[in-house]
Amino acid sequence: MHTPRGVLKNVFGYDSFRRGQEEIINEMLSGRDVLGVMPTGAGKSVCYQIPAILSGGVSIVISPLISLMKDQVDALRSSGVNAAAINSAMDWNDVRSVLRSARAGKTPLLYIAPERLDGEGFREFLSSLDVSLVVIDEAHCVSHWGHDFRPSYLAIAPAIDSLPKRPAVAAFTATATEEVKTDIIKQLAMNSPFVLTTGFDRENLFFQVEHPGEKMSFLLAYAKNFPDMPGIVYCSTRKNTESVCQKLVASGVKAVRYHAGLNDVDRLTNQEDFIYDRATVMVATNAFGMGIDKSNVRYVIHYNMPGSIDSYYQEAGRAGRDGSPADCILLYGGEDKATITYLISQGEDKNTKETAFRKLRQMIGYCHTSGCLRRHILNYFGEGSSRGECGNCGNCRSVAERHDITIEAQKIMSCVYRAEEKTGGKKYGSQIIADILRGHCSNASRREQVMRFGLDTISTWGIMKDTAARDITYIIDFLVAEGYLMFNEFGALSFTERSLPFLKSRTRLLMRRHESVQKSKSERVPDKTAEKRGFFSGGLIEIFRKARAIGKRAVFSEELFETLRKMRRELAASEGVPPYVVFSDKTLQAMCEALPSDEDEMLSISGVGRVKFEKYGHKFMDAIREWREKQNPADEA
Repeated sequence: MHTPRGVLKNVFGYDSFRRGQEEIINEMLSGRDVLGVMPTGAGKSVCYQIPAILSGGVSIVISPLISLMKDQVDALRSSGVNAAAINSAMDWNDVRSVLRSARAGKTPLLYIAPERLDGEGFREFLSSLDVSLVVIDEAHCVSHWGHDFRPSYLAIAPAIDSLPKRPAVAAFTATATEEVKTDIIKQLAMNSPFVLTTGFDRENLFFQVEHPGEKMSFLLAYAKNFPDMPGIVYCSTRKNTESVCQKLVASGVKAVRYHAGLNDVDRLTNQEDFIYDRATVMVATNAFGMGIDKSNVRYVIHYNMPGSIDSYYQEAGRAGRDGSPADCILLYGGEDKATITYLISQGEDKNTKETAFRKLRQMIGYCHTSGCLRRHILNYFGEGSSRGECGNCGNCRSVAERHDITIEAQKIMSCVYRAEEKTGGKKYGSQIIADILRGHCSNASRREQVMRFGLDTISTWGIMKDTAARDITYIIDFLVAEGYLMFNEFGALSFTERSLPFLKSRTRLLMRRHESVQKSKSERVPDKTAEKRGFFSGGLIEIFRKARAIGKRAVFSEELFETLRKMRRELAASEGVPPYVVFSDKTLQAMCEALPSDEDEMLSISGVGRVKFEKYGHKFMDAIREWREKQNPADEA
């Protein structure tokens, strides 16, 4: 029990460490600063919870959200660890009780929000404790280059410096480029930290980009296809969030919404309905989800494109934290790019705008690439250069028709060149290029610009008059994604090093058809048959299907799984904790496969530690025995 592996087994119920965990834990126990970059679901919390349990003194965990603190404290207490949190939702008597317990050395882990460090009184309280470790969770929030920068995180380094004795400092995040990692180390004033990036790949996640003409039709069909599977739908605005949630509810989907415009009570109620499995779908802005520990989210659908791959991967990664199959689907529309471009253009700082536009271009590239989506993401984080196709994303499994766009690409690139040549180096965006190629300007301001600069007189005027504007702009985005053109920070197009060689060669360029081109009126929506094409893995549905396909002996019973889920839900309700705090879906699946009948067999299940066995083990074994008796009454007699 007094070793990392002993705590891992007896407290958390796992027999072995995941990649990188043991290295990080040993470095922390030696007193060294640590920066861990580990994907969602890789077990970051165990990396600092085990050292906190073994180190003595008090470990301060700085966490950005009340919900995240509550989830982790509930889970630790359920496993027999006396953790506590201080947050703004607590009354003074409760806060005082936590402070007394921490000062008495009875609380090995104390969770606080970074804003707590702004108060001089609280910093004085910290100075009275034996602080052995300071942990910064969601550490990308400290970086100006991260996707969730929070100014309050900048108070952490001065607060640590004010302590009588400097403790070890550990920072963790799921996604960070080299730029962000360097900034985290600088902002936290870390001392020669041990830095470990375990890899960004989440093999259980299925990635897909869709270009539906009607996003709502797609979403409704998907949600109805998998009515019992928890999912998150991310929208870019409060208005979209309200509209999408309203339409889902009107169609019979158990959906709730979350955004900064709701009052605190509504936000908390909706979040708890989702966390406690009373609602199936959470429709939210990016204000929801950072650090949410709900392990059985089976899909994350982005109704609007985020502004960067950092944000997208962080949000999509909230699916499948339990390691079971899950879908990450992005619904792309041209209006998404226009909205984000406008928001970025309103900024005042030139460097920040340039960085934001660069990240947007990389995000657009993801939405239009014909290559492996997983490799595209991993390339962004510096990991994908040596990888082939993953075989588990929409592009790798797609059977969509590829068609030759060589001629169209040449016309578009020639138009970009001729327009720039005509106006002495002035560059133009995709909408004006599409207008020139079609020989028609539907927008008055663009028409005035075309006429003023004589762009209606260049040789490419009207040479694609029979092609829809949206199809031209889609091909443009594809050319940008493949590196044949590039956008500058103002959205204007220019050549790249690949442009002229392509125009001079006889290379054919192939592009997959997308839905708005292939079907402009009738909308393709997901259905059960779509699974055979590799789309919409459906999370646990895939697991159930594999179990049924085994034939001779079904190793997984849906009926038993639902029985155990119901029991888990009832136990969780009686204790006031989320169901996954009792046991995760993956642990219940393991029970359904192993059918444990005694203490040793139950303790061998991943996720069943000593404390949880004593609290819940016999109840679940009784339920399993009753189910087996129903299946084989003669054998049991």
